[in-house]
Amino acid sequence: MECLPYQLLVIDDTTHSLLLVDSPNGEIIVEMPYPSGFTPTELFITPDLTKAYMPAIGKGGNGALLVANLAQRSIYRLPIKLPQPIQFTLSPDGTCAYLSDPDGTLYALNIPNMSLKSLGNPAKATCVGLAADQNTVYSVWELKDQGSLAVFNLNGQLINEHTLPGIPTNITLDACGHIFIPFTTTNFTIEGIICFNKTLNDDNTPAIIAAERCIYPYSTSPSAAYPSHVATWPDEHLAYVVNEESSSITVIDSNTAAIIRHIELGRSISCLHILPGGEFGIATSHIFADLSMIDLRNGRLLATTNTKRELLAYIAVIPK
Repeated sequence: MECLPYQLLVIDDTTHSLLLVDSPNGEIIVEMPYPSGFTPTELFITPDLTKAYMPAIGKGGNGALLVANLAQRSIYRLPIKLPQPIQFTLSPDGTCAYLSDPDGTLYALNIPNMSLKSLGNPAKATCVGLAADQNTVYSVWELKDQGSLAVFNLNGQLINEHTLPGIPTNITLDACGHIFIPFTTTNFTIEGIICFNKTLNDDNTPAIIAAERCIYPYSTSPSAAYPSHVATWPDEHLAYVVNEESSSITVIDSNTAAIIRHIELGRSISCLHILPGGEFGIATSHIFADLSMIDLRNGRLLATTNTKRELLAYIAVIPK
């Protein structure tokens, strides 16, 4: 079983560089340095695979958007003043970005025009995840004892809101019209994944809860899992829920959220990126600052990087 060829974009916080890495040998093709005074908070690649955007926070608390030109293999900073980008997402066409600052204010950034528009502070809470499609911005918020999903049109008008059964940790949209929100609670008594189906209304808002599942890996009693991220593979209608605390992955049916199996890894991971072909995945870790290769088909950890580089948990996969 072989993985299809791909390249990786990896952020090395030790050398303050964006690495372009070739597979399968892991050879570093180029190191693109970025300003050492900034720490990236995300990494998004444009649909045409020509640029990568890295929102970043400066030492003085200011924000910036760093742009990697993958053809010229260089990084520059957009000449626009930004707030701290605590959460960030990119529109499907790559022309608009949405971000939230530490106070929970949402912003829309028109990248070609380099214009920033405040969309207000709708939830009066902490934003813990953003996602966008062609018509809609989806956001999840951490409240005192629970969370909420707030849906906006592109003008920042609230068009739908849903209370969540726990505290959300992230949000993911898949190519089949599903919205996945992993959630946890402060005492770890209820953790799980909630899946919304998008409706076919003109405003494209989610109105139907497709399923809600609790995640209790390897035990019939509740145990700490801390679901933190969801990666999807639409070809087989699968979604992979990363459980950071229990060092595991829960595989679910993306149509019903029914649990198919658990993959025990034995080490904590934070995010998962599925590689071309859907057989393997690359996992990142906030705790260990490294990368892990995972055989998703057979459910096993294959290898982990062994380097002095501190690799941030934000990577991008480029099919070849």
